[in-house]
Amino acid sequence: MRPLLPDAVKDSDIEGILKKSKRELLRRIKAKLTQATFSKRAKVALAKSLQIEVKPSSLVVTTDHPAFRPLTEGQKPGQMKWLLKAKRPIPIVTDEGKLIFRSATSKSMENGHWIHPGRPSDDFVEKAKKESRKFLKQKFEKELRKKIAASVTK
Repeated sequence: MRPLLPDAVKDSDIEGILKKSKRELLRRIKAKLTQATFSKRAKVALAKSLQIEVKPSSLVVTTDHPAFRPLTEGQKPGQMKWLLKAKRPIPIVTDEGKLIFRSATSKSMENGHWIHPGRPSDDFVEKAKKESRKFLKQKFEKELRKKIAASVTK
């Protein structure tokens, strides 16, 4: 008697399931990006920079956008020297909710102003990967059940 499981696994549509998982993972990451407080232009750029490659038994998520590093690794507190390049006054919302405008100067930088408070890392990519793994397990289980049922009825 032949073993049932190897034939069922051999004929299963692993690549198709991985492609579905790729779409699901991409959808989850993009959904989290759209919830973030980025401009529409930044959201589009971040979403376009995501690439998910289907490997024989896995998915590889890559991006070349520099904004992903602080999102996934966090950002240390530090002086925001890039504000010296601003061509217009910088809008600031005060703790009271009032909108004010300030200009960054080298003197204000020397006086210790314009310090970014830092940001903790966000694990939204890891969460999306965990959800995608769960999605994959369910799909593989469903696919294997179909194949086993089909081979038993033959």
